[in-house]
Amino acid sequence: MGDGRRDPESGKYTSEITDQDLLSVLAEHEPAGTSEIADKFDLTQQAIYFRLSELEEDGKIESKIAGGSRIWMSR
Repeated sequence: MGDGRRDPESGKYTSEITDQDLLSVLAEHEPAGTSEIADKFDLTQQAIYFRLSELEEDGKIESKIAGGSRIWMSR
């Protein structure tokens, strides 16, 4: 997994990419699709989608469907 390291106690991966890293890339490339952001970090679309969804739930970003794809924007 390219976005973190495994926690020895929980066995879960922990991210080395901060929310601020994601917000900065989004600000530079918005509106941006999930795959575009994933490519910037060399991560899977699934991993980035999960992180972006968390940011959206926290009210830090927003998204909409355009042409059948989800695009992400700063608030």
